[in-house]
Amino acid sequence: MDTTILLETLPDKKDEYIYLLFEAGAQEIEHFRLFHSEHASSMSSLYIHPQLEAFQEYGPWLLEVENNSQLLSYLENIPGIIGIVIARRPLSSIAIQLARGCVVVGPENKTALLRFYAQQVLKVLALLTEKDWHESLFRDIQQWWIPENDEWKQINIPPSTTSGSADRVVRLDKASWQLIADKPEVSSVLTQWQKMPSSHYIPRCLQRDMVIKALRKAKDAGMPQGTDSKLYALYYLNGGRAVLESHEMQISLQQVSQGKISLAQILTNFNTRKTE
Repeated sequence: MDTTILLETLPDKKDEYIYLLFEAGAQEIEHFRLFHSEHASSMSSLYIHPQLEAFQEYGPWLLEVENNSQLLSYLENIPGIIGIVIARRPLSSIAIQLARGCVVVGPENKTALLRFYAQQVLKVLALLTEKDWHESLFRDIQQWWIPENDEWKQINIPPSTTSGSADRVVRLDKASWQLIADKPEVSSVLTQWQKMPSSHYIPRCLQRDMVIKALRKAKDAGMPQGTDSKLYALYYLNGGRAVLESHEMQISLQQVSQGKISLAQILTNFNTRKTE
């Protein structure tokens, strides 16, 4: 993943700290435990809430970075990195601050565990500057980088328009919740793919984005929404990209887009010829 712009933009100030945000669940548990034993003083879980402590070995962690050389080494070797945070707060303080985003109160006053740092969610939360919790969640954060399209991109976090609120609980109304909720087809394909062996080699923090990409490919190929679109995405995710993009298949897919035949029939016929 390209780090050129990231490295050019990182601050060189003693009062600003660089942190990697990663999900421990992307690693084998034995590997994570070993890594934690070697870097415990530089790490802090965001699952600080007592009810979440049992899940710390699968959840989000902050890892303090000393310099650019160490940053590049970590980026290359640590699975599940989902963000880079530059803040004017030491590790213990910023961990407590960001931990507030992991448990939110949604519509109808229901509490929910939220991967608030996932790019599609973070982009929404960062712009809700009028909310009472915005300042307490994003205070003293100078930069926040996310992986997107094979490079690191900085997201926009505007200044809070409210200040001094004593309520630090992240509360989301129905309109805000709908902005971060997955579309039904994304949830459906993701759930099905996670039951398949091919998904087990992909960090869960990246799986949703891959599903969205596969569904976008289905749309570009002219697949009707519904069964054909979902099947295309699953076939793509399970290593069928070369087949789907072959000249022979492109001709057949035109019939699917015209409603003359289903994608399931096309793939069945293709697999039958392949085994003859």
